[in-house]
Amino acid sequence: MLPVADLGLLPESAAEHHGETPLCADTPWTSACRTSETVSDFAVVVADYADRLWGAGVRPGAVVALIKANHLDIQAVQCAVVRVGALPALLSVAMDPADLLHCLKELQRPHVLTDADGAAALRPWQDQLGDIAAGVLTLSPEAALTGAVELNEPGTHRVTRRPGTDPTLITHSSGTTGKPKLLVHTVDSLYAHVAPQINVVQSLDYAGISAKCLSFVHVRMSTGILTALNTGVPFLGISSPDPASVRAALLRHRPQTLEAQPNMFLRWETLARETPNPFSTAERYISSFDALHPRTLRTLLEATDHPDPTFIQAYGQTETGPVTILMTRRSDIREPGRLHSRDVGVAFPGMEIRVVDDTGAVLPPGTPGQIEVRTPARAESMIGRPPLPGRDSWWPMADIGMLRPDGHLELLDRQVDQVPGVASTLRAEDVLLDELPDLAEVVIVGRDGTVTAVAATADGKPVDEDRWQQARAKAGLPEDTRVDYRPWEEFPLTGTMKVRRHRLLPPGTLG
Repeated sequence: MLPVADLGLLPESAAEHHGETPLCADTPWTSACRTSETVSDFAVVVADYADRLWGAGVRPGAVVALIKANHLDIQAVQCAVVRVGALPALLSVAMDPADLLHCLKELQRPHVLTDADGAAALRPWQDQLGDIAAGVLTLSPEAALTGAVELNEPGTHRVTRRPGTDPTLITHSSGTTGKPKLLVHTVDSLYAHVAPQINVVQSLDYAGISAKCLSFVHVRMSTGILTALNTGVPFLGISSPDPASVRAALLRHRPQTLEAQPNMFLRWETLARETPNPFSTAERYISSFDALHPRTLRTLLEATDHPDPTFIQAYGQTETGPVTILMTRRSDIREPGRLHSRDVGVAFPGMEIRVVDDTGAVLPPGTPGQIEVRTPARAESMIGRPPLPGRDSWWPMADIGMLRPDGHLELLDRQVDQVPGVASTLRAEDVLLDELPDLAEVVIVGRDGTVTAVAATADGKPVDEDRWQQARAKAGLPEDTRVDYRPWEEFPLTGTMKVRRHRLLPPGTLG
């Protein structure tokens, strides 16, 4: 029996069971002892990183904050840190510099491990690192920071095993609505994240490569690598969501399964119209984090040559892991009512969902309210925050939705993103994207008592006014809704490509 959620021990154990299974990235492993092509390679890389961490003085109980370019090697370093008994804290290099510094202070003098990209983010505060960090380690000589030591002197590390209740990983929330929260996961809570994912994989016919283009510091990626190592699914990590890079990776590896964040899939819609079609071999797509725009789901399901493709959606957050699951087939997207549905599926076994009003009273099916969940996968604690309630308590998701009579959950809005006069900003955005194919992105925000659609078009030109007004009316937006056109590149995004809606508002305004 493999140690399911032990990040430090699992790579070596998985190598014994299915060492020749592909496990690779689409770009080189620049700081590793070798480029990983298989599970066995990955285990060797993890052990080498562990030796180098040990040689640099990292010992059991230490915290190692990892800040580097997005790549699958983040997961190997994470496993190595756990292997030597330390606690990895995975921080996104795309985080706002001020938030990054805040997180390092919250970690109370961690070791900082970085590369050239991470060093560039930290360089404005390098004079403060001596007070904030126990030491600065680098994965490459280009990552020049004052006092930094390159991680290149190996020792012989000692393997540390962790009880299930011990902390094993620190990740952070996306920071969509404010400063990122640092979340501590134990071996047991991480296992509760992984178990339903393993069950899904084992219930399906996984044979070809499973490709993931995600933020590799997100807990979803940590549970993804645990799932791959446990099940022996061939795995490809795609480093950049840039459409050209993704197209090249998909045409080279021809994956059977493709997972990405919702806004990545939205950005890739144009790839579905290219020849050769990079999605032609996809049998299933996977998306978690938030509900997917129906236009995007429909575009991708129609793009593949597979006769019966499936789109698997999960809803959850960093604090809880996946809570619901929804499987949509190509034939389903033609059902009445599916076009603008925000259905995110039913609860995974062992997890519970309810919708309540402002007083905490449970609302009947079909009534919008605040979504709460109860799950054994909830994070153990938040660094710098009061103790969390027990896992038998209901956890507020900070989302607005409703439970249908059939048990499916519909997601309507983030609580902080609600706009007066708009029943659901998410549904309104779905309708606009369906009615106006030239929109590459649209986000509804409240501004100074009015409603604004912040929009990007594929060709950079405004939508014809008559077409806009027809789509606006169909989306249920007020007649005086204004449109703020801007390039897609100017949308403020988190590391998981969620739009920071509050940053589309002028200072001092509320929705």
